[in-house]
Amino acid sequence: MILRLNQYFLAFSVGFLTIFSLHAQELQGSWKGELDIMAKKLPIIFHFEQEGGDWKGTMDSPTQGATGMAIDKVLHTAPMVSVELGKFNITFEGLLMNDTIKGTFTQSGVEIPLDLIKVGEEELLGQPKQQEPKAPFDYDVIETSFQNMKAGIKLKGTITKPKGMGPFPAVVLVSGSGQQDRNGEVFGHKPFWVIADYLTRKGIAVLRYDERGTGESEGEFAEANSFDFEKDAEVALHHLKKFPFVDQLRSGVVGHSEGGMIAWIMAAETKGLGFAISLAGPTVPISDLMMQQSQDVLSSYGASEELIQEQRKINEVLYQVFEDTEDFKDLNGNLTTALRSHLKEMNKVDSLDQEQIQELEGAYSQMVSPWYFSFMKFNPAPYIRQANIPVLALFAAKDIQVNGPINYQALEDIKNKEGKDNIELKLYPGLNHLFQTAQTGAIDEYAQIGETFSEVVLEDIVAWIKGL
Repeated sequence: MILRLNQYFLAFSVGFLTIFSLHAQELQGSWKGELDIMAKKLPIIFHFEQEGGDWKGTMDSPTQGATGMAIDKVLHTAPMVSVELGKFNITFEGLLMNDTIKGTFTQSGVEIPLDLIKVGEEELLGQPKQQEPKAPFDYDVIETSFQNMKAGIKLKGTITKPKGMGPFPAVVLVSGSGQQDRNGEVFGHKPFWVIADYLTRKGIAVLRYDERGTGESEGEFAEANSFDFEKDAEVALHHLKKFPFVDQLRSGVVGHSEGGMIAWIMAAETKGLGFAISLAGPTVPISDLMMQQSQDVLSSYGASEELIQEQRKINEVLYQVFEDTEDFKDLNGNLTTALRSHLKEMNKVDSLDQEQIQELEGAYSQMVSPWYFSFMKFNPAPYIRQANIPVLALFAAKDIQVNGPINYQALEDIKNKEGKDNIELKLYPGLNHLFQTAQTGAIDEYAQIGETFSEVVLEDIVAWIKGL
């Protein structure tokens, strides 16, 4: 999905909490707590184990869909516990007593009290999602692999094929941003598994695959950008079309979020693509999209208008750097210069020491990646105008990651101005970015909703493909 989930541990100053303990107990196992962020509860889970006398572990943020984040350093000298995740500028320091660790969670210099309690594995599993497919299946499951020769990598995935000889309509599923496996697993849901199961039971063959550098697929995810992922999806399509049960004229792509953006690129450029479906795909310039996303996400967390406007000013400065920077190797230095200049203009430098400035810069370090650099410069409009194959674009009214109403309207304007009769679009009320039925659309709702993907939307997708 478009939102880089791990960058939304929101930064709000709170007091330091110190609690003394006289009794220590075994650290081994799982520990769960909740961060209080502007009246919102953000669950955090640490998993600790000892190996060869040294401690190691991982951290989960379930409502953000971030699990298994490797901890760089775990130090435990009873009763003290210290944790460090350098990539995310996160530390946790606490005192262990009985089945509780009382301490402070810090990210990019912002301190938040966090108490952890020891939990059993059965408490972490949660309830199964309502739509998760269960065997036996009334279709064939084919494990497969294919080569992106130009990139020199092998990608692995799964084809679900209706019973019979065919030929069947067929689709490749393309996931959103962040490392996604073939099931698109996020927030405890497996939306691509649910989509594949539903479509295949309705007579449509589906190929879903692990993104490069993820699951069983080769390659380096961190070194790739959206155009690299588009090439992977193109290779996947050509691979799927080699199977004799696939209808060559009704073979297409279904992409979600960034995958929906990739669907537009493919609709404009990929030869042999019969159709494209964009689910919550951006239709406005990405810099505008991210500006709106920041505002919508902060609002969902109850942020004040003052804080939203302050963040907007910083974003304007940083996003301008992306627009002006031509070479990726210059990006880090340009961001640092721009950020310090902005702080000086806002008369804030005098109130920040060098360490605080570096911590603030660290909060934006995740922007310095090939993916983000390419992504921020992207404008979907030229690809939308070039697309001449049938395209179905679906949006969700409560989507705060790719604002549904705004992106729907932008596409409708292009469609009307350019006379693009090949494009059909629809805005669904009451659905969020994952096309779940939602109350608010806020990110922390995703994991709490039993529904993985609206069956109404699935019905519309099937009807549209079969109506081609």
